[in-house]
Amino acid sequence: MAVSRLRTDAVTKGRLGPRVIDDLKAGLWPVDCQSCGRPLGRWTAAALEVAADDDFATASLHHPRCRRPAWQDGPPGASGERPLLSWRAGCTLLPPSGLPIFLVNPSYECALLRRADDTGWRVATLEPFVRLGLALDFPSRRPPVVPALSAALDGDRISVDVRHDGGVLHAWHDVPIGADVADAVRASGEVLVAVTTLLDVSRPLALDALLALFGARGVALGPARLTSVRRSRRAQALRADDFSADVRRRCFALAYSLISLPRPPQDAVVTAALALCEGDETPVRKLRGHAKLTALFLVSHLYALGSRDAARVARRGGGVHVIAPDAVRAKEYADFFAPFLAGAKTVTVARLGADPLSAEGGEAYLADIVIGTAGEFAACCAAYRDAGPEFALHSGRGRLALLVEGSGTDPGPEPLTRRYPRFATV
Repeated sequence: MAVSRLRTDAVTKGRLGPRVIDDLKAGLWPVDCQSCGRPLGRWTAAALEVAADDDFATASLHHPRCRRPAWQDGPPGASGERPLLSWRAGCTLLPPSGLPIFLVNPSYECALLRRADDTGWRVATLEPFVRLGLALDFPSRRPPVVPALSAALDGDRISVDVRHDGGVLHAWHDVPIGADVADAVRASGEVLVAVTTLLDVSRPLALDALLALFGARGVALGPARLTSVRRSRRAQALRADDFSADVRRRCFALAYSLISLPRPPQDAVVTAALALCEGDETPVRKLRGHAKLTALFLVSHLYALGSRDAARVARRGGGVHVIAPDAVRAKEYADFFAPFLAGAKTVTVARLGADPLSAEGGEAYLADIVIGTAGEFAACCAAYRDAGPEFALHSGRGRLALLVEGSGTDPGPEPLTRRYPRFATV
């Protein structure tokens, strides 16, 4: 719970007044002593030390045995620079729209104060975040992302950085995130960062309390752009329930009608393709030549479903990326896939090669099946990550990556391949 009992000296009481003392009690939490780093304890009244310099001051909690309550005139330093300062964060979906929120209390044991007039002070812990672009009013429409904020997904963890002038002011890393919230973050390409010191984020979230703080302007809000996605290898495996058996059968039949082979498909090819759809990569790896190309075409055609909406507009998060070990193999796959899909209206295919930010390169990356080398995909990923809102759709493309083996080497760097919801080495 927030500080209920606080040891203060007469000078601090006189300079701050009862209203500011009450505000500090509501926004400070007895976690760790800012002198020794050990737990403050629930039952001992913490000592409040205030260090003031001109128009700003920091108020921090200490064991009474470590620091006496006092008002100190001198440079307070930034609260975020304190090595013993505690922070907690959690993630949730805000109803009714399912908006993904990263809720963080960045400063449990320390508060920033600002001089309100010649004699008074007020709590201003959220003001540095407001100066960076976060807002105290809940947005009525989707606001632009805050350049100072960035988010990264790594499996079942999310990290948020706050930067200014090339340096990292806050690094809230490896916060657990539920699968439903992570899916919402990936789908939107951003997460709403909500900063407050008025909640203990380590405890179960009381939604009513959070909504009340929104209305009272007790939360600084700003969207963080999703700049990196990494998934655990196990979570990326293709699964039988990705598609129903009937959908797989009909999609394979359609793919074979496009190929128009003069003889029936080999059982080994279909068996290998079906096994890959259930997460077993071994049968496809054993195939060679035309048989392997055919099996991968079947799987690529299946996972390209849903890559576009009813108006045939590319969807964020859709598309299949076939990552070849070199340009020769990439051309081989493109030459095999492209003729079959040239007249089809349901699935498109493209070979990477042009500059990612050019019209040609951007169009190729939005194809339903994209073929290229690891270097080409890495270049696209880096370019779209840093290109801004114009390429936000591109930065989120890629539902399945098929990493083609070559000469016993892995052509795809792990940071690249771990961003895909589904991934297989074939």
